[in-house]
Amino acid sequence: MSDKQKLLELISQVETICPQQVDYWQTMAVIESLGYTDRIIQEEFGFADVKTVGEYIYRQHQPAPSLPKSKLPISNKRQAISELLTFLRQFFRSFVYAIPLLTLLLLGNTQPEHSFKFLLPQLAALFTIATLASLITSGGFVQAIARRGEFYLGLGFSVQTRQTSISLLGLGITATTILALLGLWFGFYRGLFADEYLVIAAGYYWLLSILWMELAILAVQWVWGTPITLVSLTGLFLILKLNGLGASEAQVVATFIITIALSIFLATLFKRQAIANPADPEVPLPLMSATVYLLAPFFGYGVLYFAFIFCDRLVAGWAVSPASGLIFAIDSAYQRGMDLALINFLLLVPASEYLAYKLIVFWYEQATAITYETIKLLSKRLLHRYFLVVGIAVLFFAVAVTITVGIPTPRPWATANLWLTSLGCLGYLLLSVGLLNAIVLFSLNLPYSVFKSLFPSLLLNLFIGYIAANIIAPEWAVLGLICGSTLFVLLSRRQVLQAIHNPDYAYYLGGY
Repeated sequence: MSDKQKLLELISQVETICPQQVDYWQTMAVIESLGYTDRIIQEEFGFADVKTVGEYIYRQHQPAPSLPKSKLPISNKRQAISELLTFLRQFFRSFVYAIPLLTLLLLGNTQPEHSFKFLLPQLAALFTIATLASLITSGGFVQAIARRGEFYLGLGFSVQTRQTSISLLGLGITATTILALLGLWFGFYRGLFADEYLVIAAGYYWLLSILWMELAILAVQWVWGTPITLVSLTGLFLILKLNGLGASEAQVVATFIITIALSIFLATLFKRQAIANPADPEVPLPLMSATVYLLAPFFGYGVLYFAFIFCDRLVAGWAVSPASGLIFAIDSAYQRGMDLALINFLLLVPASEYLAYKLIVFWYEQATAITYETIKLLSKRLLHRYFLVVGIAVLFFAVAVTITVGIPTPRPWATANLWLTSLGCLGYLLLSVGLLNAIVLFSLNLPYSVFKSLFPSLLLNLFIGYIAANIIAPEWAVLGLICGSTLFVLLSRRQVLQAIHNPDYAYYLGGY
């Protein structure tokens, strides 16, 4: 056998053992494991030593570099238009979630004096509690459904996506049913409200909770499904409202109809998917204990997030004076002012998501070419980009507040209580900056850092808001929102800056 044939045989053996060679040192190790020494290499192949033949085989193993493809230069104008379209597409996909609240605020602001009102104040208070409680208690399941569903969908496992969504929906319905029954038992035991009111409110809470979780499933299956559903809910509400129903009655009827229709639609969609894809791979789901461990931080974040947003409303409602004869009631001026502040927050959320996305994209693009010598330079660039992103978010919020507060209306919704709206906007601005930090941390696979930042902030929000609402006045519960949001910004910002100061480790920890 000639030296060339022997060398080809050696190359074949090396590639069989190690198809993907990292460097020539690994190639040398494989050659030595086959029993070749420097003396054998010199006698049989004519190379000086194992290192020389290892370098030769490693170079031969590497694919020839492909010629760079010529690309048409993209003008700055076209690039700016493309980026603007990307922002608008992502912004309006998230902005649609603010449409129901914006509609209610507009109707409440222009509501004529002779409109029909069928609900007693006690039942209206229960509906408010039920709405806020449904968002808080279902928020964890919404996050779990979204995270797990998108994970399996990204892998192309449609069967597991359906199974996981249905399983988590079942757990959510079970949990909300138990909570609804516990709320009924507590209400009956304490005699806080009339029994029939408690039954109606518990049913409404249960119905709303199912609707939020079904919307999370729909968002995984169909990107535009949730926006279309919310627009349909708003349209149906308007039709019922204009036909003489009060705002609360129209909201209950519209929610019931949309929830039933959405349940039927999802059942039909899952059935058609099962028939259309009978050969989908059957991959067993992980144990429930493993699923709980993986989703625990996201579940906790979903619950804490909505609890934080509405903590001031709950505190202000419970701080109502007993002389009013009501157990829970939110002043209409306070409700209107905080709703306007919340709309500005909902406007900033999609902008914050987009800005955080751009920061992470820049981070990972730079990290692919990082060296030990350029780590400090990358850290400095990321720090500048982070503060730029936060500054843009603050500027965007300031423009949004200027526009919304300055809109002329038949009955001014903000100028009647401008200081409250301003404090609410400040609190939600700080919360949105904390949310931007949270999105960055989630992208870096640091969900527990988000949880550890949000949980003490919620406790501070509750503590300060409770003291201020009971000692000064109920509307001063907004101070809890401001203090809690400030703490959330500081804690989450510290976690982000730690990651920026160690960008290589954060990049590795994120699994990229």
